Amino acid sequence: MNLTEEQLSALEELAGLFFSPAEIMLNLEIPLHLEDEFRNIILLKNEDPIFIAYNKGRIAAEIELRQAIKQAALNGSNPAQTSMLNFYLNSKI
Repeated sequence: MNLTEEQLSALEELAGLFFSPAEIMLNLEIPLHLEDEFRNIILLKNEDPIFIAYNKGRIAAEIELRQAIKQAALNGSNPAQTSMLNFYLNSKI
């Protein structure tokens, strides 16, 4: 599956807004009968430009969210402090 640079950029943005793979495909006008192939690429093919764009967008958005949660935790928000603790516990190798 080949996407243009414009589609890859849109894919990164949509993934960063946490749209589902099917919603992204609809927006990019990728036929839905290719959904299994698309999902396999974004889950498994770590050198494919689609994998990179999808995961780059998703992770960039998660970074922003975690930074906001961290700031809220530092400002005394108990739910944010719990979230940060959970991030910490889940990040151990």
